[in-house]
Amino acid sequence: MGRTTRLVLVCLGLFLVLFPLTLHKPGVPAAMKADEPAYYLMAQSLVRDADLRVEIRDVNRVFEEFPFAPAQNLLLMSPDRWSTVYYGKPYLYSLFAAPLVALFGANGMVAFNMLLTMGMIWMGTLWLRRWNPEPLAALFSVGFFLLSVGFSYVFWMQPEVFNMAAVAACLFFGLYEPGSEEGRERHWRWAALSGAALALAVYNKPMLAALGLPVLWQMLRTRRFRELGVWLAGAALCLGLAAGVSVALTGKPTAYLGMERAGLRVCRPDEMPIQPETTTAEPRHVEAQKGGEARSWFWIFRIPRVNPESLLENLGYFLWGRHTGLLLYMPFGILAVLLFLLHGRRSGVGWVTLGSLAIVALFFLLWIPFNWHGGGGFVGNRYFVNAYPAFLFLVTRIAPAWTVAAGYAWGGLFLSTLLFQPIGFPVAFPTLQSHTRNSPFRLFPLELSLQGIPGYHRVGRSGARVVVRRDLALPMGESFWLHGGTEVEMWIETFEPVERMAFLVANPVPGNAIELEMGDARERLELAGDESRMVTLQPGEPDKVSWVRGQRYHAYRLSVRTARGTNRTWTVEVAPPPCTWFAFNPKLVEDFFTGAELTYLGPAAGLEKDVYALEWVFARVPPRVTAGETFEVGVKLINRSRETWPNEGAARVALSYHWLDAAGRRVVWDGERTDLPRPVPPGEPVTTRQAVKAPSVPGTYTLVLDPVFEQVAWFSDKNGGKMVRAVVEVVGE
Repeated sequence: MGRTTRLVLVCLGLFLVLFPLTLHKPGVPAAMKADEPAYYLMAQSLVRDADLRVEIRDVNRVFEEFPFAPAQNLLLMSPDRWSTVYYGKPYLYSLFAAPLVALFGANGMVAFNMLLTMGMIWMGTLWLRRWNPEPLAALFSVGFFLLSVGFSYVFWMQPEVFNMAAVAACLFFGLYEPGSEEGRERHWRWAALSGAALALAVYNKPMLAALGLPVLWQMLRTRRFRELGVWLAGAALCLGLAAGVSVALTGKPTAYLGMERAGLRVCRPDEMPIQPETTTAEPRHVEAQKGGEARSWFWIFRIPRVNPESLLENLGYFLWGRHTGLLLYMPFGILAVLLFLLHGRRSGVGWVTLGSLAIVALFFLLWIPFNWHGGGGFVGNRYFVNAYPAFLFLVTRIAPAWTVAAGYAWGGLFLSTLLFQPIGFPVAFPTLQSHTRNSPFRLFPLELSLQGIPGYHRVGRSGARVVVRRDLALPMGESFWLHGGTEVEMWIETFEPVERMAFLVANPVPGNAIELEMGDARERLELAGDESRMVTLQPGEPDKVSWVRGQRYHAYRLSVRTARGTNRTWTVEVAPPPCTWFAFNPKLVEDFFTGAELTYLGPAAGLEKDVYALEWVFARVPPRVTAGETFEVGVKLINRSRETWPNEGAARVALSYHWLDAAGRRVVWDGERTDLPRPVPPGEPVTTRQAVKAPSVPGTYTLVLDPVFEQVAWFSDKNGGKMVRAVVEVVGE
């Protein structure tokens, strides 16, 4: 490698490796996320105790660098019902990072990831310079590894970058052309290194074994059987050594087999997050232990249930989804495939490499179709990023050279926010997915089939599921406050197609214009302040059919645009957290810039049903009550209509009442609601106790019991006035 290229890479490496060492602790980041607690504490335990056993001293180490919040999801395991506790994650990443952790703590793990990233850049440059000018090779390799979502995981204390480096080393040392006899001896050593490197990745994620297929193909094609034996021996020896050390430290060859496992929360120092089970009663934090084997590798050894429609949907998301798409988060991977098709399509090893990548992708898509992206703690595709370096080994000639500039431009559009803000964004309603709020991402589809995408509300409303971003909508009862002065995208998912949908739209600010668009249906409203109106939209065909855990949903996209907004105040009531060691505020007063209030009422046909026929069996109204008190009325009534009375949703049947004074004038018309205890089919009775609040002024009143079909009509307006009337004396205290 030329001196100038070496100097450039050394300077880049110094900058990247030294940067994380400058981050003050406690400080950035303020807390551990996803699976970080286990890997970080394992490294500390190996450095300080030379073991993987979890004890009080290990728990206390959480608070040395991360004292501001509890450590969530600490993965632990036990062979003896939690009397002895070990870390429940593979230890190799923590072992290799341990020397830097000993020197620099948590920052050392990030610096270690930076070193691994620079190692991959060097390997990529050396690989590509075989066919290209050295500066071009270095430019492509730098863009490949830095302008990808893989760079985000440099700042995660998890093994994604470690696995990436192991995959890169396997292919770099394994894909070569034999030369002289001296070269052959060196290549045997490289073959052993290649096999050992892949074993490191396979120990963490067994499905990455597929990425060894290109090396096997190359050795078989060139009839280098001795080197193949060396490669297999290196892999077996490394894998056996890793399992043997695990047995010595924990009694098991891997943390994923043969033990009870749980994800626990570390709440306070000087206390284990779980206690031994000494009786037949369930132990503390038992909710975390449920499904213990679900966190093991046992789920791999099963035949997946394949839904072709679900697979096709997820494949589209895998390629161009807003939060996971290869096109958005791995642009140089796409570029590598294009260059392979231009210049390397006659290469058998290239096709095997591409096939091995497809095997890894399909493994996740088939075995965990609801979670193939990496679970709740992810950016981009966390599982597939482990295989990402294999794309580089598809590339031979980089021609035309301007394609590299195209890769950098595409990376600038989609990955610049992750490159410059890798540890989070100071935005309203912060989330790991804040970058997807930028304009390019909104052009790509939202992954409705996936669970665990943070930053969204997914709430049931009127028999449907509504999906909307947290920074753009705030659920308030059955309604949503929608952000003003912008476009709000909402998805309404229903089990069956809906011909017409009904909404109640309220305007909180004078002079506002509200536009609704759903399919071909459009509605523009100009309402006075605090005015509301019911709107019916005919969306046509669903925008997409989505599958979630085998259940099909018909998804309709609703766009709501408002011209103005106003700050509305609301109070957040926070339940006491499980970790009382940390201070919390039980009530927070927040503002939400609101441009519209929207309530989904359900299919419009449901609002047109005649539900109003009823028969009163009894209503036991007390003759005398105290002013202002809330009392109960025992009631029994029968549904005499031909429709079921719904008891959930914004448009539901509820019990209510009116108060009239002695002259028959309205005192209280819109009485408090009492929900029905269950849906009431035609002809069936319902018995319940209805809550009624007495007028605040003493006197003689008439209580009128009158059910209501919410958002539609009072029963008395539709059934000829079949109400219960009772004279009640309201007395002072």
